[in-house]
Amino acid sequence: MKNLLVTGLSALSVIASTASAALPATVQGVASQGLIQIATTGNPEGLNAELGGDVTESSIIADTVGQATLNGLLNVAENEHLAPMALVVDGTIYAMVAPTITKDNFILVTDDGVTRRMDVGNSEGTNEPFIVAEIDPNALPDTVTGTASAGLIQIATTGNPEGLHAELGGEIVESSIVAETAGREALDALLMTEEDEHLAPMALVAPSGEIYAMVAPTITKDNFVLVTRGGEAIRMDVGSTEGTNEPFRVTEVVSDGGTPWYVEFWYWLTGA
Repeated sequence: MKNLLVTGLSALSVIASTASAALPATVQGVASQGLIQIATTGNPEGLNAELGGDVTESSIIADTVGQATLNGLLNVAENEHLAPMALVVDGTIYAMVAPTITKDNFILVTDDGVTRRMDVGNSEGTNEPFIVAEIDPNALPDTVTGTASAGLIQIATTGNPEGLHAELGGEIVESSIVAETAGREALDALLMTEEDEHLAPMALVAPSGEIYAMVAPTITKDNFVLVTRGGEAIRMDVGSTEGTNEPFRVTEVVSDGGTPWYVEFWYWLTGA
């Protein structure tokens, strides 16, 4: 039996405002001298003097949210990386984007795990920080919101990741990476192991860090496991057998792979 979950917004978005309850006071209004210093020089001492906290190595960001999440906010092709040191204050982390291709950008990780690339506003002459892009490590990616692409349908129904690879890029690897990333226990909780459900041999790791792998054998015809950037494994239905090609989250599965009448009725009633 399957229940559906209405999915959230895109995990990566460009935003022109700092209006968000999760943003600390440091990046709302006019930037302090300490924030300007860390964003333009990489030196966290001034911000440390203003806010307290601990000056530490900037590798703490990748350790906290994952290298894939961090890379999703950096131009790695141009060798963008973080300046050596960062500041941690009550679970919020600040570190400069280096080299200074963009002159005054920094990475902000808030205590809810959302990672943002920020512009301090110095090169604009305003010193008013704004969000360049943000990633919620546990948000669902664009691939599974709205209508599924041909590549996503292919991997979910055949186990072949080639089409999705052509659409997204990334790397085709053995599907054992799912258990290695999310944990064997978490993966088994999504599978009917008593019915010998397992993953198809190959998976796709997207450039932004998500992992996609088909649930096999095809008891449910069109299910796959999605591992988010945050390392959470989710069982998804691509919506192919429902005729909608609109992915939704699976919370319970029955052995014949059927969709319960109330879900079918919901689709008929709403025209979804």
